[in-house]
Amino acid sequence: MPKLFFKDPTEKTPLVILDKEKARFELIGVSVPTDGKEFYQPVLDWMKKYAEAPLEETVFVFNLDYFNISSSKMILFVLYKLQEIESMGKKVKVKWFYNDEDLFEAGQDYEYISRLDFVFVKTSKEYLVK
Repeated sequence: MPKLFFKDPTEKTPLVILDKEKARFELIGVSVPTDGKEFYQPVLDWMKKYAEAPLEETVFVFNLDYFNISSSKMILFVLYKLQEIESMGKKVKVKWFYNDEDLFEAGQDYEYISRLDFVFVKTSKEYLVK
């Protein structure tokens, strides 16, 4: 399997870093692709291969400012893949960054559905406004 999957961000899609060698798994930015399945399928394909021989501990970072419904479903599929890794006896943690109540509540919903260990990190966009 390729150890690295990287996708540059666009106005509608997040930065994707899936780096087994550096133990770095992140989605950063905005996720509003027209077709969430098309965008996330390569991510899920990589995760499927990764799940065949995962690290002892996987910390997956979701640092999304906003996501649409089709992304929401695909995020759930990523969490299901992490759930599968955890069921193999590996440690899995989700770091969920949020900057408003809606994102926080979405993270809580995902935590409840997936039963994974979430760490919630409040962020601020104030530093962007000058």
